[in-house]
Amino acid sequence: MTLTLRRAVVFAIVFGLLIPGIISSLVTLSRQQDSLLQQLNEDHKRITDILVLGMQEPLWNLSPDTGRPLLDSVMSDTRIVRVIVQDATLGTFLEQNRADRRLGKLSTLSKSVTKQGNVIGKVTVEMDNGAALASIDQYRRYYLFTVAFQLFVSLALILGLMQSRVLRPVQRLMSESIRLASRDLSTPFEWRRQDEIGKLGQSLEITRQSLHSLFAELESKNKELEADIQQRKQIEHALRASEDRYRRLVESTNVVPWEANPAEWRFTYVGPQAETLLGYPLHIWYSEGFLTSYLHQDDRHLAYNLFTEQQDKDKVIEFECRMLGADGKVVWVMLVATAIPDESGERHLQGYLIDISARKATEIELNHYRNHLEELVEQRTKALAAANKELEAFSYSVSHDLRAPLRSVDGFSQVLLEDYAERLDDAGKQYLNRIRRATQNMSNLIDDLLNLSKLTRSEVNTQPVNLSEMATDIVQELQALDPQRQVAVNIMPNLITDADPKLIRLAIQNLLSNAWKFTAKMPNGEIRFGATHIDGQNAFYVQDNGAGFDMAYADKLFGAFQRLHSPQEFEGNGVGLAIVQRIIGRHNGRVWAKGVLGQGATFYFTLPRQVDR
Repeated sequence: MTLTLRRAVVFAIVFGLLIPGIISSLVTLSRQQDSLLQQLNEDHKRITDILVLGMQEPLWNLSPDTGRPLLDSVMSDTRIVRVIVQDATLGTFLEQNRADRRLGKLSTLSKSVTKQGNVIGKVTVEMDNGAALASIDQYRRYYLFTVAFQLFVSLALILGLMQSRVLRPVQRLMSESIRLASRDLSTPFEWRRQDEIGKLGQSLEITRQSLHSLFAELESKNKELEADIQQRKQIEHALRASEDRYRRLVESTNVVPWEANPAEWRFTYVGPQAETLLGYPLHIWYSEGFLTSYLHQDDRHLAYNLFTEQQDKDKVIEFECRMLGADGKVVWVMLVATAIPDESGERHLQGYLIDISARKATEIELNHYRNHLEELVEQRTKALAAANKELEAFSYSVSHDLRAPLRSVDGFSQVLLEDYAERLDDAGKQYLNRIRRATQNMSNLIDDLLNLSKLTRSEVNTQPVNLSEMATDIVQELQALDPQRQVAVNIMPNLITDADPKLIRLAIQNLLSNAWKFTAKMPNGEIRFGATHIDGQNAFYVQDNGAGFDMAYADKLFGAFQRLHSPQEFEGNGVGLAIVQRIIGRHNGRVWAKGVLGQGATFYFTLPRQVDR
């Protein structure tokens, strides 16, 4: 059946609105009915349970009057039609019946009344569902009326809009298209609307103008063509000779010309240069399915689209693909193709194959360098951002002249101790000494902050460094400063790596100093410095059996001025590990720690470009 646009729109709207509305109504009403009936059953059971509990004492004491108020209260529910309370021996104990309330289907529920493990009676409740079903019917009629009214209003509005905005303009477009098909090009098509149909009408007017101009040009050119026919016949002979010369010229270059029958996926002509391109003899190129056999599997979809899909006549298609050579190597080629119909209208393909393997190799290498350069720029950008942040913090501290007031406080405290010592008691002297220690500690904090800033901005000059010798020198310095200590130090020999000597010495000095400090309270202190393999990478470590730390606070270890022990236990400003992290980070390495409170700690760090021992 053929439908007009108007009828198709009406049918689509009616069925599109009516069917979902009906389905939604049925589902909604069904769910509401099921919910209401379920609620009715639950109420029936609940009322019966109430009567069972309430009738225990009246039945046990054989006192109907005490149970009658509860029975009257239950019968106040208009859904209850009949209630019977029976004694186990006497029969009917209480009963009320309201037959006038029966409107629908009755449901009966009976339960036994027990007392002290004995059945003393039975309660029977009859409930009517007529009122519930009546409310559902009333809601169904209201719901269906609402759906019908909504359908009518929606249909009227949509049809009105379709008539004014679509159907009438489409009819006008049809009439103007008929005029255009009948070559009535003298009368303009006027469209002032700015919607899609208006723009289509304006495009139709542009087409009319173009056709009008084209027909005028064709008439003039027809006359010119008649004069050129004789000249064309003379040129055809020259073209044949030129074509032969062109074929010989093309076959003498590295560009491989070809022609193919897309229906058979087979080359009908391939230039002799093809043997050099892949190393296969020409008869293999002409075999059926050559492309599916010798085209790289990841690029076969390109040839599939070329051989199976239609494209405009004389439209040049170019794409790069990989072909498999006779020696097993992959050869990158640029495939250029043009679809040309033959005399019978069948589509044929012709084009060229150009070897681009050298260019693709250069592109791959350039992409590798570009990706490496982007990673290097990103690393330098992150390093610069970190340096700027530290520099800002340092500048902020210096801007407030931290050093000047500290020197004043320390100097005047020293003058008081030296010049007015006889006027001060022991408590006063102690207070002044505490003031001096606090100012000196603050000065040390400023120095540490300055060191952090310098580390961020300093240049890293790497060279081969023997970390074992460096660690030995640092331990000897620590032993000279604290000769009373007896610490067992084990340093793995010949640990050589590429690093900045000054920076890496500062990092190892901070790690060994921490190990020396936190083993001070151990009777048999032990410190180890060595290297191990972790996740396939060489990592250095400094290990001690000192105070250790709780791994729950491991993320705070390398923060500036972060301490896990109080100053009374171990002295320090909490900057040493922050300096270690900055130095290892400047070497593009990483540092981390493992420890157990009271059982020692191990600090690991990695350094790229390591030299094997």
